[in-house]
Amino acid sequence: MNNLVRFPDRSTGFVPGRLAEARLALQVSRAELARDLGMSGQAIGFYETGERRPDMSVLLRIAERLEQPVSFFLKKSPPADFNRGTRFFRSVGSKSNKINHALDVKAKWLWELVMSVAEEIKLPNHALPDVDPPRSEGGYRLEEIETVASRVRRAWSLGDGPIANAIALFETHGIIVTRFELGSDKIDAFSCWIRQRPYIFLGSDKKSCCRSRFDAAHELGHLLLHTDIAQEDIEDKSVRQRIEREANLFAGAFLLPRVSMLREFYSTRLNHLEGMKSRWRVSMQAIAHRAKEIDLIDEYQYILFRKQVSANNFAKSEPLDREIPLEQPQWLLKCWNVFAEKRDIAAAGVEDELGFTLDRVMSLFGRTEIPEAVRSESFASPIRRID
Repeated sequence: MNNLVRFPDRSTGFVPGRLAEARLALQVSRAELARDLGMSGQAIGFYETGERRPDMSVLLRIAERLEQPVSFFLKKSPPADFNRGTRFFRSVGSKSNKINHALDVKAKWLWELVMSVAEEIKLPNHALPDVDPPRSEGGYRLEEIETVASRVRRAWSLGDGPIANAIALFETHGIIVTRFELGSDKIDAFSCWIRQRPYIFLGSDKKSCCRSRFDAAHELGHLLLHTDIAQEDIEDKSVRQRIEREANLFAGAFLLPRVSMLREFYSTRLNHLEGMKSRWRVSMQAIAHRAKEIDLIDEYQYILFRKQVSANNFAKSEPLDREIPLEQPQWLLKCWNVFAEKRDIAAAGVEDELGFTLDRVMSLFGRTEIPEAVRSESFASPIRRID
């Protein structure tokens, strides 16, 4: 008779990495979590390293504090180094890094969900062209960036006219776009490559369509121009400033082609710029800045324009900001509807299937409330079911 005591398999059950993810996502330190739960920081550390596993009674309290279902902590997690490219955050530092780590975790969660959806739906390949590195060590010159922006427009059959819906355009060409609360007024958007697929994350707290479109185009610039930039490079302020400037130049060139600006920008009067904003869905300030970049106006004329902006209190809120509707990502939500139908997942079964609540899935996919079903026939992007 075998009297050996058999211990539970530690490769199953509680997943240590999930605890760190949930904690970082809420910007909660180990010490804060330990204090809230009435235990030592060392105990939390043991749980996160896998040296110990919490009893279910403790796990229930952890789940409640970190706003996750218990099933989240039992769902296997891909390793931290999951072929993720540089995350183009616009701010770094002790305070910003705490927010950046939280957004890092949410980017990972979105990628996990996209990979789950891809088990049932054939995701289209992205249609971003390869871009040569800058010809000089100082970075890209304006004419190089103009050429890249023109190449993308030609590849996407856009011509030189206004873009009706930038978010839908990006989604149609294989870019994963989502919008959720980023948690800081210093972060409007960020982007990264994850396993050869481009992702753009937009803030839901920015209500101006025109500014949000510029953010999206700015992130597209990073995805195209800065694949050679490593995460540690962004710690260098001069590198960060250079790539931010280049991404802004790309956004201007992509949304406002030079040939069209030469034809349509002939006045700095506010009424004229308001009309251009209505037509191009780009802010008046971005239009004037683009005009200065390509020498349609000089520095003095630009300063006069800035004085008009200041006198009319347009720096943060311009005319038409409330009238032009915000463009919302739709592709992921439509994919979700097909995935849920294919798996026959009811709302109550999402946690067991994926480890995330339905609210969390909807938030990461760009919708804060649970949408009604959307028929798969209405998809704007090429999606094929896997039978």
